Amino acid sequence: GLEKYLMTKLYPRTFAVMSDDKRVDALLSRRIAALSAFVRPEHLDIPEHFRVEASWLLAQNELVKVNNFKAPRDKLVCILNTCRIINNLLNVSAGNRPPGADDFLPVLIYVVLQANPPQLESNLRYVARFRLESRLVSEAAYFYTNLVSATHFLTTCDHAAFTGLDE
Repeated sequence: GLEKYLMTKLYPRTFAVMSDDKRVDALLSRRIAALSAFVRPEHLDIPEHFRVEASWLLAQNELVKVNNFKAPRDKLVCILNTCRIINNLLNVSAGNRPPGADDFLPVLIYVVLQANPPQLESNLRYVARFRLESRLVSEAAYFYTNLVSATHFLTTCDHAAFTGLDE
């Protein structure tokens, strides 16, 4: 409660106040927009049975909500909800083989690619800077780390990182 109160009051002075934050946000947003024009699920090796547009849209909408909140915990809850939707989709669609990280991360990358949430990098940095470390553990830490990995992938990938894409 104290974290939420303080960070809500301090939000204008703590969120994306460094010039680097805004530059990286703009760069990432442009890059994601460019990639989303041609990257398809098959380029990320996402199997047919995991391609459920309704669930992906739900996850995208949840991820975009991260900008509506000021407290680090609330932003993290949006990330958790996004990842739980994806995780539930994978568990329901997997059949007799339990899904793993190799199934989860490509779907998360595709959801981020399609959602292109505004100020994604600033939101991730804000959570890392201001969420109490002892509270960023377990499932929250795992899903947060996956989103950071997905964002890093989208920031640094080239044609070789995808299946079936040439330069």
